[in-house]
Amino acid sequence: MNYLIMNDYDEVFRTVLEQGTHFRAKAKGYGLGSGNSIPDYMSIDGFKAMTDAVKEIRRREK
Repeated sequence: MNYLIMNDYDEVFRTVLEQGTHFRAKAKGYGLGSGNSIPDYMSIDGFKAMTDAVKEIRRREK
C-alpha cells in the first residue's frame, strides 16, 4: 500500500504493467492487491493506476 500512496499515477501504472505482464507470463496468473485495506486518507490515484494497469494487461491478452 505504501507504494500506491508514495508514487504518482504514471509510476504505479508503469510498474504494475511491467511487473504484472512479467508475472502473468511466468505463472499464467497472479493475485494483485494493495497489501492492506485502503484508508480514507489515501489518494485514489495509486489504486486507480493499479486497476487501470490490470485492465490494460487483460486488454493486451485478447
